[in-house]
Amino acid sequence: MLPVLREVVGAIQERLGWMTANRPQVDYLVKKHSVPMESPVPHDYLANLLAVRGALARLESFGCQLKDVQMGLVDFPARLSGREVLLCWSLEEDSVGFYHDLRGGYAGRRPIPGGRGSGEKDPGNEPSEEEGH
Repeated sequence: MLPVLREVVGAIQERLGWMTANRPQVDYLVKKHSVPMESPVPHDYLANLLAVRGALARLESFGCQLKDVQMGLVDFPARLSGREVLLCWSLEEDSVGFYHDLRGGYAGRRPIPGGRGSGEKDPGNEPSEEEGH
């Protein structure tokens, strides 16, 4: 699953970078009311926008939530010790080694017990592949 996430998140970053660098300048017929002279979105810009929307929908279809585009930060739901948590992974990481509670966010990340981000071993608390995607 991580190779697919890496590809999708990387594509989102790349396309959004292109869109930022190629943001169309809009000339207004009537500036006061923001009435554009012609379609304000060039075809290639719109194509990139639609590709980003498609990639975001693909992430959502996996149950993932893109939390930070720049970091490539992705959360996905799991159960750990009988409670709902979000597994937390970024493009810089080789594996999923952290989680946080549903409201904790990135600042509340903790190593998964028994996982790569932790020195402790507690196999009873590890999320299953089915739960962790």
